[in-house]
Amino acid sequence: MKYQIWYMRPEWFPDGTFGRLPDPQNLAKTHVHLLEWETEKGISDVWYAMQAENWSPNGEARELIESRGLAHTSMSVGDVIVDDVGNAHVVASLGFRAIGGVR
Repeated sequence: MKYQIWYMRPEWFPDGTFGRLPDPQNLAKTHVHLLEWETEKGISDVWYAMQAENWSPNGEARELIESRGLAHTSMSVGDVIVDDVGNAHVVASLGFRAIGGVR
């Protein structure tokens, strides 16, 4: 499965980390599409893979993160994963919360 990774914009970060939900129909307003990730292991594997110590242990992602206007490397509460059928899932304090389909 291929997943879209959407990280929170810095101005949305406080809202997102405290549980405010983004509009899945307008993710670009609060989030930035960072990259695509492919795995057969599921959504939890995406979260694990997107921790800085796994995908950027030596700062490899710094240029990508900065080029997108972002400030965090590790996937955090409030970031969004969109699955290959268009269902958006926000990273929650514990697990994920489905927030609806994207356009």
